[in-house]
Amino acid sequence: MKLLEPLLPSISTIHSRLQQAHEVRWLIGGSCGLLLHNVDIGRNPRDLDIYIDQKDVHAVHALLQPYAIDSPTYSETPIYASILSHYHIDGHTVEIVGDFKVSAHASLYQIEIEYLWDHHPNTAIVEDRMVHLMPLAHEFLFNVLRNRPDRYEPILRTMQGQPDVHMPALEDLLIRNQWGLDFQEKLKELLDWQR
Repeated sequence: MKLLEPLLPSISTIHSRLQQAHEVRWLIGGSCGLLLHNVDIGRNPRDLDIYIDQKDVHAVHALLQPYAIDSPTYSETPIYASILSHYHIDGHTVEIVGDFKVSAHASLYQIEIEYLWDHHPNTAIVEDRMVHLMPLAHEFLFNVLRNRPDRYEPILRTMQGQPDVHMPALEDLLIRNQWGLDFQEKLKELLDWQR
């Protein structure tokens, strides 16, 4: 948690602002989410990544408007598609990622925040506030899709330390999305390697 200390006030501010809209679901992901899951990534996070569904983009932007650097804008790369907006909160850059999709290795992965919140809740306490995290199963799949063994290997080790907590979410995400044959083979190798 020491690596996260500078970002804790930013997380608290976001929590305070977004709890004004009880229906909004948001999850902390990226390096901050991994640290809150006790995955050692070996460095301080550079920013804070918050994931939301498309339906919440405008409500979240309105609540964070005093900190806004820009407005929600559709962004597409060869691999990613999302609605991005950026904020400067308590001295740190916060990226809000709405309606995130990953398309790589003949796979199509749609991130469903409300579904993950309801069916695979992962939480942490930050300055006496309960925050919700992206499941490690998501972080594992995402980092395999983007060829980041420096991330997916420690994530998988952490997941396999508590398989009853993390593997049901992995199985669910594999069923709910489309995966290319090469990607499935890669996953099989990784999961066998870690046994």
